[in-house]
Amino acid sequence: MSLKHERRKLFSQYGYFLLLWFVIQVFYNTPMGNLHSGWAEEGLLDVVKVLIWFVFGVWLIHHTRKQLAIPQPYKQNWHFKPFYYWLAAIIVYFLVVAFMQKHQIAISPKFKPEYFFQDFLIVGLCEETMFRGYFLNRLLKLYDNEQTVLIIQAVMFAGIHLPRYFTTYPTLSPLTIITNLITVGLLGYLFGWLFIKSRSLWPGIIVHSVWDLLVVALIGG
Repeated sequence: MSLKHERRKLFSQYGYFLLLWFVIQVFYNTPMGNLHSGWAEEGLLDVVKVLIWFVFGVWLIHHTRKQLAIPQPYKQNWHFKPFYYWLAAIIVYFLVVAFMQKHQIAISPKFKPEYFFQDFLIVGLCEETMFRGYFLNRLLKLYDNEQTVLIIQAVMFAGIHLPRYFTTYPTLSPLTIITNLITVGLLGYLFGWLFIKSRSLWPGIIVHSVWDLLVVALIGG
């Protein structure tokens, strides 16, 4: 198949995945949010995310291994020093922000124990599997320029968050949505860079998970 056809096929897959996630968010954020709360609510979302993002992502990686630039994305690489630098920088950043906002470093009163499982154990693993392990990995075979790939997958990563923003109640303001998209896009670029340079998903998974956990634990949202 031609390179153009393969690119169109991959972007179509992303489009279908985006549509599927939008439908899930519509049904989750309204009916399920009203019927369940606490551990039940978080547990339902965790199960859905594991199935849609992680299990399906692992399946895609396994069945397209010959079309991936990094055929073994879960291979460990703990000697990759930039991982530790970025992890330390993120921790220091949140400690400073928390202290500047609240004049103390403490767990936010909005933080709930169930958030630990979703924001630390689930989200990073699932999202990195699908977006870096599959989409970015596949893009590396379809484009010669590494920066082009990083930017494309960062935009795709930001875009997949739109269903959540559009179905959140109360409705988010346009400025909040734009700010969130920029932040997520930059983070997507960083996670992608960590994956390409380390040739392992684990640095990105850990940095991603720590970021999400500290957002809710120290900042409160």
